[in-house]
Amino acid sequence: MILKKMPIFLVLLAASCSTMVLGQKPVGNDSTLIVAENQEAEVAFNQGNDFVAERNYTQAIQSFSEAISVNPRFTKAYINRGFAKSEISDYTGAISDFTHAISTDAQASAAYYGRGLAYFNQGKSSEALQDFNEAMGKGYKEAKVYYYAGIAHFELGEYEDAVNNLTLAINTDGTNAQMYNDRGSVKRMLEKYDEAIADYRQAIRLDPKMATAYNNLGSVYMKKGNIDEAISQYGLAIALDPQYYIAYNNRARAKFEKNLFDDMISDCQKAVSIKSDYAFAYNNMGIAQMKKKDYDAAYKSFSKAIQLNPKFAEAYLNRGSCAEMQRKFDNAVADWKKASELGIDKARNYIAFYE
Repeated sequence: MILKKMPIFLVLLAASCSTMVLGQKPVGNDSTLIVAENQEAEVAFNQGNDFVAERNYTQAIQSFSEAISVNPRFTKAYINRGFAKSEISDYTGAISDFTHAISTDAQASAAYYGRGLAYFNQGKSSEALQDFNEAMGKGYKEAKVYYYAGIAHFELGEYEDAVNNLTLAINTDGTNAQMYNDRGSVKRMLEKYDEAIADYRQAIRLDPKMATAYNNLGSVYMKKGNIDEAISQYGLAIALDPQYYIAYNNRARAKFEKNLFDDMISDCQKAVSIKSDYAFAYNNMGIAQMKKKDYDAAYKSFSKAIQLNPKFAEAYLNRGSCAEMQRKFDNAVADWKKASELGIDKARNYIAFYE
C-alpha cells in the first residue's frame, strides 16, 4: 500500500464565553417577601423572614411551615418558603410551594418568578421561560426576571430574544456588571463583536475586578484577529484571578497563533495544575508539543484528554495525527474512525488515505 502525504489537521479548543448566572438574592432582602397580614400566623412568618436575612434557610423553612400550619391558605408563606428551599437547592420542594401559591392566587407574580427560577436551576429552560413570561405579564417588572428570561433564551439558542430581555434588565438596573457581561456574551454569539466589546468594557467599569469580563474581551479580540490584545486581556483576567484556569487555557490558544509554543505549554500546565481534569488544556498542550516535534509527549497529552473525556472528538483526531507522525498508522486510523463516529466529518478524509 502506498502511503500518501496528509497535512496535519489540529483542533484547538477554548472554553471562553459561557454566560455567568447571577446568584439568587437572599430572600430576606428580596422584594418578593411580603409582609404577613394574617395576625395568627404573623409571628412565625416574620421569624422566617428574619432567619432568611441571617441566611439560616433551614430555620426559615421551619418558621414558614409553622405559619402555613396555622393558615393553610397563607399564599405569601408558601412563596417565601419556596424561595428559602431554592436557597438550599431543594428545587423540587420549591416548585411544589410555588405551584401551591399559584393555585390559591393565580395573580401571584412572585410565585411564577420563583417557580421559573427553580426550573431554571434544574436546567429546564423552556419551563422557566414560560413562568418568567407569566410573571412579567402579571406585573413582575424587576430586573432579575428580565435577566433570567434572557439567560433562558440564551440556553435555548434564541439569541436575539436573549439580547432583548437582557437589555430590559439593564434598562431597569443599569448598575449590574453581570448583566452587561452576559449581554456581551450573547452579542458575541451573534458575531456583533464591537457591541460585545462595549458591553464587556461597561461591565469592567462597573466592576473593575471582574476577571470574567476580561477573559471574554480576550475571546472577542481573538474573533477579530487581534491576537496581541487577546493575550493582554487574558493576562489581565489571570492577574485578577490567578486560579482562573480557563483564562490560562484561552491564553495558550492565543499564543498558538503567535507560534509561542513553549509559552503555550506553560499556560496549559498551569491550567491543569489548577484543575487536573481539564481536558481542553491537555488537548492544547498536545498540539504545542506536536509543533515542537515532541510526539511522545504530545501523544500522552492527547491520551490524557481522552481519558478525562472519552467523547472528546477533537482529541481523537489530534492523537490520530500524532500517531501518523510516529508512523503508527493503525493507531492513527483507529483514532480517526473514533473521531468520525463522534461527529468530525473531516476525519473520513484522513482515513481514506490509509484504506
